[in-house]
Amino acid sequence: MENKAPTTADKEAAKQLAEEEQALNLMMQRLKLLHIKAPDVMYAAFMKAVNDAQAKITDFTNLMRDETSSEAFARAKKSREERPLGITPWRHGDYPGWFDLDKPWTA
Repeated sequence: MENKAPTTADKEAAKQLAEEEQALNLMMQRLKLLHIKAPDVMYAAFMKAVNDAQAKITDFTNLMRDETSSEAFARAKKSREERPLGITPWRHGDYPGWFDLDKPWTA
């Protein structure tokens, strides 16, 4: 068997291969970290969404139960009882500013 000294091209190829292997190892470490962290991140995002939704529900419930809302519902109920016929259905599409607090809600 004959031993040949490595040529410059062989050395360059070996160096390139070593650099590529090192880069791939770093990428694999990053993917492993992402895999480990993903459930934690997803859980934290889920819990934040749950807490935000709960706060919105609580806010809405408080608005529904406050005195001003109760008076409005009682007035509407009384009006329906006194004049049950000829009530026109209310449609939000007829009032483009309905969902914007800064715009008047009337047509």
